[in-house]
Amino acid sequence: MNAVQIEQLLKLDPSVYLHFTDSLGFHSIQQEGLIRTNTKGFVFLTRMPFSAEQATVNLFISASTHTGRGSHVFVLRLDPGLRIIPTSQNYEGYEYRATQSIKLKQNEVLYAGENPFRRR
Repeated sequence: MNAVQIEQLLKLDPSVYLHFTDSLGFHSIQQEGLIRTNTKGFVFLTRMPFSAEQATVNLFISASTHTGRGSHVFVLRLDPGLRIIPTSQNYEGYEYRATQSIKLKQNEVLYAGENPFRRR
């Protein structure tokens, strides 16, 4: 699946979300089959196809603790029973969170790999 196909899916299917991560996180998620919540109990998601650089700025606020976290992405069609809520700072309508870990086998992984999106 390429960037254009993913962008089309995002336009057509409201149950498709993206989870950006870095190489280490990507391999850990693949190995465990699970996107774990952070220390606050959330998995952050978006519906915006950001390049790695855009993800760093827009999602990770250029924090040095999050360097590289836009390099890899999971494109998921999430189970309708999974609760997804907008973040309180969702001004641009692009940041969401799941309130539990996401098991890959309970959702449809449409793409998993290096970030295919390029800055526009």
